[in-house]
Amino acid sequence: MENTIINESVFSQLLVDVGEDMLPALVAVFNEETTERISDLQHLMVNIDNNKVAQSCHSIKSSAGTYGALIVQQHAEELEVMAKSNSTGEVQMKLPLLISSLQDAINALALRCD
Repeated sequence: MENTIINESVFSQLLVDVGEDMLPALVAVFNEETTERISDLQHLMVNIDNNKVAQSCHSIKSSAGTYGALIVQQHAEELEVMAKSNSTGEVQMKLPLLISSLQDAINALALRCD
């Protein structure tokens, strides 16, 4: 069954690229940085700053793609576009989905490296 949180082919390629020994350390860094981003996004839900949302989503989009978190990548890309067009109402509605998918990705990646 295909893991809908982490794309197996992308994750497998990352494993080949960095090696089995290095992958847990990289995932730990991703998880730590993502946890910080979740905190930042939760603050932005209260005080929307579209520029900060767009910047954060751009970074999230890139790193999520590297680890195969394609749902996160998609949400981040959509939010980046919304924030850049100052669609504050849409940003407020979409931020919880991004946060939830980030938490799912952290959990899924941690399980892969246990």
